[in-house]
Amino acid sequence: MEEGSNLLTAHQSFTEVRMSQKVDYDIGKYLDRLYEVYGEIDHAYKESAVYYGFSCKGCEENCCDTVFYHYSLVEYFGLLEGFEKLTEDLKDRSLERARDYVRELNRHRGKESLIRIMCPLNYDGLCCVYENRPLICEIHGLPGELHHPVKGREGFEGCSRFGKTNEKDGEKVIDRTPFYTRIATLESQLRREMGYLIKFRKTIAEMLIDGDLL
Repeated sequence: MEEGSNLLTAHQSFTEVRMSQKVDYDIGKYLDRLYEVYGEIDHAYKESAVYYGFSCKGCEENCCDTVFYHYSLVEYFGLLEGFEKLTEDLKDRSLERARDYVRELNRHRGKESLIRIMCPLNYDGLCCVYENRPLICEIHGLPGELHHPVKGREGFEGCSRFGKTNEKDGEKVIDRTPFYTRIATLESQLRREMGYLIKFRKTIAEMLIDGDLL
């Protein structure tokens, strides 16, 4: 395959399954850069977790049953690439769970904070696409901050387990700004290259069901 002749280079198998049509852009280069950001988030999270002595193990609650919406096309493609690596049986089971999830969600649109529905990709408390999970899934749980050019600083206190177990003052926070900024830049570049203008707002379940976006 000549460089740039199809969607992906390093991600060819994902291309063949999800995006068979011939186009002039390479999503693989965006995913490579996205995963670099994910790696840096993982490093920052682990560093903060060590500082606080924090672990999700043994938590009776599960953040994966909270309804989260995701807003970036590039993370959508990253999630689907992870999904395509699963066995056919696990994909079928996950899609069925995703359909059940959306049916339940549709009964509570506008009141999502009042319900708990387990993510269709969570099995026995573990994410089956862990390396490809979106930013909010990667960074949730520990104190953080985000500096918005208009809204200013937004603080995040950490999850309920952190609040119950932490004995330190919370002075160490993960600055989410550079991660959000870089993903937003990737998103802008990808959308511009694709000519994709539609607003993106989906749960992971909806991402799986709407797997053929283009």
